[in-house]
Amino acid sequence: MEQDEFERMLALYSDNISGLMDNQLALTAQVQVLQAALASVLLHQANRPALLSTFQQYMAISKKAAPQLASRMEGLEAGMLALLGQHQA
Repeated sequence: MEQDEFERMLALYSDNISGLMDNQLALTAQVQVLQAALASVLLHQANRPALLSTFQQYMAISKKAAPQLASRMEGLEAGMLALLGQHQA
């Protein structure tokens, strides 16, 4: 492999990594905004027990569908459960 070709490949890989990092930051920002919006709605919801039950059912389905993400979901799930009125010991 020639030096010029190697440098072009390195520049391309660097650009790709930079693009992936930008996408990750954009997704993180979107998630934060959606979490804030959802928390606002949940705090003003009159029928929290029904929402709690439905949320728990959907979380069980989500964890089963994506077991590789289940451990990462648990912290976020705990926050949502607290907003819905279920305090964990």
